[in-house]
Amino acid sequence: MELILALAVLIVLVVLMGLKIVPQAQNFVITRLGAYHRTLDAGVNVIVPFLDKVHTRVPVNDQVLNDIQLEVVSADNVVFGAKLLVVYRIENAEAAVFRVNKIDELVIGLVQSLVRSELGKVELDAVQSDRGSLNLALLTALEDAGKTYGIRISRSEITDVTLNAVTQTAMAEVLAAERERRAAITRAEGERRATELNADAELYEAQRRADAIRAIAQANAESNRMLALSLDTDSAQQALIFQTARMQVEALEGLAKSPNAKLIMLPGGPSNSFREAAAILKEM
Repeated sequence: MELILALAVLIVLVVLMGLKIVPQAQNFVITRLGAYHRTLDAGVNVIVPFLDKVHTRVPVNDQVLNDIQLEVVSADNVVFGAKLLVVYRIENAEAAVFRVNKIDELVIGLVQSLVRSELGKVELDAVQSDRGSLNLALLTALEDAGKTYGIRISRSEITDVTLNAVTQTAMAEVLAAERERRAAITRAEGERRATELNADAELYEAQRRADAIRAIAQANAESNRMLALSLDTDSAQQALIFQTARMQVEALEGLAKSPNAKLIMLPGGPSNSFREAAAILKEM
């Protein structure tokens, strides 16, 4: 009876030893007689006691490395410090356990190497202004490198860029020179535009004066034509003489009304014009 009870207790212990409850977000890597056998997912699993052994408990949720720092030389030969955040997940527990000793150190090494390679292709201004494109390029490169070791790098961010004092001073001088250059260009553009506007205004004024002179000439010509038509054909010459005399009379009237006119000297031409106009009107 005692033997049967002992045997039953032994069987229960063996069964309990063969049951493995794997927590959520973990995988158990199982070896059999020292060699890799299989990977247990979350939940209740059964193994063979004494033959199978839990070699490593592998976390399969996202792992965060948020303090990766390194020095980088940009394409324009500027040395600066970069701080990165990397999020990765183990997708192949066997590869992550048996192909690499310390997974975190592997990820940090990959990140440092690929970041130096990618950031070395661009200038410092691009690193500071276009981090989105750089982050995407880094993520693509890290994903390809991580597949070999059973990991998936889902996020890579450049969180900070630091410059030494010499570089900061040089960049401040460059920015000041750039601002002065843009200001000079803006001033020159404004002066050029003002000159163009003044020239356009003068051209417009000259065109208006020319249009006015042309309109007056056309009006006088039309007036002479109508006056000539109202007379006999033989009297056209007299119509022109009359029109000329009328214009001279109007000019003398304007001169006489001028406040600056103190003494008016009438030449023989204007008086003759009065007589010619009177003669023509008499004949009409």
